[in-house]
Amino acid sequence: MPDLNVSTLQCTVTDELALQVSRLFTDPGGPAVLMIHGLAEDSGIFCPRNGAGLAVFLAEAGFDVFVADLRGHGASPPRLAPGVSITQHDIVCQDMPALFELIEAHHPGEHFFAVGHAWGSVLLAAALTRQPAWLDRVAGLIHFAARRVSRRGGWRHRLMVETLWAKVMPALGKRQGLIPARSLGIGSNDVSLALHAGQLAWSRGAEWRDLEDGFDYALRLEELSWPAGLYLAGKHDKYLGQFDDVKAFAREFGPHDMQLILLQKGTGCSRNYGHNDLLTHPQASLDHFPLVLAWMQQRIHGAKTNESAA
Repeated sequence: MPDLNVSTLQCTVTDELALQVSRLFTDPGGPAVLMIHGLAEDSGIFCPRNGAGLAVFLAEAGFDVFVADLRGHGASPPRLAPGVSITQHDIVCQDMPALFELIEAHHPGEHFFAVGHAWGSVLLAAALTRQPAWLDRVAGLIHFAARRVSRRGGWRHRLMVETLWAKVMPALGKRQGLIPARSLGIGSNDVSLALHAGQLAWSRGAEWRDLEDGFDYALRLEELSWPAGLYLAGKHDKYLGQFDDVKAFAREFGPHDMQLILLQKGTGCSRNYGHNDLLTHPQASLDHFPLVLAWMQQRIHGAKTNESAA
């Protein structure tokens, strides 16, 4: 197997802001994959320290993988502190288009894959909806534990989502100037108050509209043909990415080539996966990463067949 190459890129967003992006490949000419982390995480969700993450797995399989830290997350500035405001509008309208352009710079005119975890998938989908010219370039979208609206009840949901995340976190945030997800052990990254407020607004089932300019994502989606999507949820994910919510998220994009998979013991998995460990557990590289790889390879073959026919 060729050596794994790992480098750090700077993705220019504005004159004052550049995002840090890790690039991993054994073949720089392989199909590109862009990975987007969730709200209270960073790029480490795809590159865990145990070395068993999805980024390494796909890079060793021949893909050219780009793992981003969104602004205020991981190694990307600004350093999150009280008073620093980061919004969904910033990420959707500035960060994501800059990352698409980064892929274009390294793979001009080629199809690419995009992978999202949790709320990262929502931000990714929003960006593609606002800039639909990129949709023709997307070979496929892979979503891990992704949902927009949280509909499921039960005591876990009431405690963790409706109480802790929606009520306790904003109260703590007002006192500290940010959502202290890291110190409370509910994420690897703290969250901007504005970003948290935006996530709450979109997840409560109201209209999917931009809070700053009123852009109607649901209305625009009715006009678009959505790329193929693979949606994975863990059986043990009881409130953040529960299977019914993941299924509802997939249906928001209208009729498209979609496959939903529940990762549970006894159906090809060695365990019931949760919200994060479906990406970070060492066993994932044996349980379902090969399935993801096969799905991607099938899309590559389909894209090449269509290009030959054209």
